Amino acid sequence: MTDPLGTNPWILELAERSPPLRWDEVFACPIERVELEIGSGKGRFLRDEAERRPETGFLGVERAAKWFTICAKRLRRDGRPNVRVVRTDAFDLLARWIPIGGLAAAHVLYPDPWPKKRHAKRRLLGPVLFDLVARALRPAGSFHVATDVDWYFEEATDALGRHACFIAEEVRILEGTSIETNYSIKYEKQGRRLHLARYLRSDAPAPAIPPPPSRIRRSASTVPSPAPAAGP
Repeated sequence: MTDPLGTNPWILELAERSPPLRWDEVFACPIERVELEIGSGKGRFLRDEAERRPETGFLGVERAAKWFTICAKRLRRDGRPNVRVVRTDAFDLLARWIPIGGLAAAHVLYPDPWPKKRHAKRRLLGPVLFDLVARALRPAGSFHVATDVDWYFEEATDALGRHACFIAEEVRILEGTSIETNYSIKYEKQGRRLHLARYLRSDAPAPAIPPPPSRIRRSASTVPSPAPAAGP
């Protein structure tokens, strides 16, 4: 069967590389900083931000094949050199591939809340992700979280508020879709309350790589520590 994506330079193929990533090898243009979107969906945020800030490199990670395929096709159509997307697990990407202090910002925008108790282990926002993001962010780097689910937002901001590596900069209900994704536009039209939290990386030491979530079978003991960022 023919690969529907064909050869797509906007897809980051990890099988062809060794960790940690080098940003000068990932992007096809000089970049000053790198931002990661965890759960990039169809790519609206990536595409808009890559156009608006050409000096910044944007990397999206998406597990779902359907959304990843749509995103990759749209990035190829846009043709901007400062954006890439990878299909892999975000926890593994952060634990092994993103250099310590290699990100200027990380974004988790409208993730699935998995509201049923039996699905709690599937939730993205939680202590494991927060530790991994803290390792990946450079000093004073920013972490943005947005959701339309009240209890999920409260749960996440409570955990982040107690985390030594994060300082709350902004926690509020959004007025309109100041951060546009396909979901934020949909939810705003439905009249849902949209929550945004922005945290800065403190100067606290980076935490150790946490044990992976139970849905990730990789043993924590086999995950090598990534090297410090070497470059922008």
